[in-house]
Amino acid sequence: MDNVTLIRIIAGGLAVSVFLLPLYILPTILAWKKQHRIQILLLNLLLGWTVLGWVGALVWALADAQANPDQLGVGKFCPKCGNPSPGMARFCSTCAQPLTAAN
Repeated sequence: MDNVTLIRIIAGGLAVSVFLLPLYILPTILAWKKQHRIQILLLNLLLGWTVLGWVGALVWALADAQANPDQLGVGKFCPKCGNPSPGMARFCSTCAQPLTAAN
């Protein structure tokens, strides 16, 4: 195997990992904060290799409704502004108010 062939193999591998992998998991990325994100992830991983499975996951991800903060894990609500913050947050992501364990 000469150097040109080796460079072409490496470039092809990089092209697949940089461009095609994000395209393959695009439905999962779009569904990350949706109600049925786990189901869309499984559909994308198990049937995404078929064109029909990938298109189905993409359509489902685009049509699905946003999830409530309670569905995304244990979230905290700020006592000052009332906006939700992630469960492990120590400060409100909107107004920087310190969050206590009771929130």
